[in-house]
Amino acid sequence: MNNRSKVVPLRTIHTIDHEASIWLVRLDDGNLSGESRKELKRWLSADSRHSIALKAMTSIWDDLDEVLVTNDSVNWPENVTLWPILKPIFEPILIAASISFIAIFIWFAMPIDVQKNSYVTLVGQQLDATFDDGSVIHLNTNSRIETEFTDEKRIVKLIKGEALFDVAHDPNRPFIVYAGDRLVQAIGTKFVVHLESENIQVTVTDGKVKMSKVPLNKTLTDIKAINNTTIQKDDVYIVKGEKVIVGRDHPPKLTRIKQENMQRELSWLDGKLIFVNEELFDVIEEINRYIDIKIVLKDPSLHKIPISGRFDLADSEALIEAIALSFNMKSQRIDTNQVLLTEK
Repeated sequence: MNNRSKVVPLRTIHTIDHEASIWLVRLDDGNLSGESRKELKRWLSADSRHSIALKAMTSIWDDLDEVLVTNDSVNWPENVTLWPILKPIFEPILIAASISFIAIFIWFAMPIDVQKNSYVTLVGQQLDATFDDGSVIHLNTNSRIETEFTDEKRIVKLIKGEALFDVAHDPNRPFIVYAGDRLVQAIGTKFVVHLESENIQVTVTDGKVKMSKVPLNKTLTDIKAINNTTIQKDDVYIVKGEKVIVGRDHPPKLTRIKQENMQRELSWLDGKLIFVNEELFDVIEEINRYIDIKIVLKDPSLHKIPISGRFDLADSEALIEAIALSFNMKSQRIDTNQVLLTEK
């Protein structure tokens, strides 16, 4: 038998450097798919020299100008022989890569199968973002979330405010939103979570979610460790067209929402607020979430005036004027950030 019939190629330092350089280019592009991240993880664990080579490549990017100008005299990391044709491949990239180095370094320092992000909006701002799995988030005014996506779970922590989640179907990776002392889990659905003071409101516009009670003030890591597949006695299931409001010391309250009311509840997505026969005080409280000028309504006799209307959030001055004119009120500037509405 010829022992040479099976040839095992020798993996030289040059080969490893070559592969490391290709991975660094792919990292710089910033669009690695989930499968590519798994592939990188396998490559790193296959040989201890792989991580050494990739770290050596990133260390070169830490001083780009010096590499380009004095590459013949660079002190390379010990025990690493860099690929001889590194410069022709990297020179076009290095010229434009100084800003992206920090992001690549942070990505490399994290576990390969974990993606963490934070999203924040100020008063009057809204934000739309698409996750790598295809899920979409619409973040409402004055809101903040943190996310951690792994191969096992997709976790979002709503720290304050309101967000609509349009979840991409993936039965192998539950999509979980943590707000206050509640977990809201969904697979392939669309729902809104609003955290206000000690109240949590969940509105389902499509599909079905499960709400579970958990301890307060947990980190994303804590939430990731929770066995969310176990059914608890106080779990609440919410389906399309339903809304649940729960306070810290009150049981969940479930109500059905008519289609026209659902459209009103989601009107903020279009930069509008729609009210139908609602008390003026409640309307003012809701409007104040979206504008940087606080409307003050001190006179109790004005609080219960019924109001209906459609308001454009893009113009706070016009909005205040419309309310004042509709109810024969006068508006008075208290300071740069407050307007007082009173009867004429």
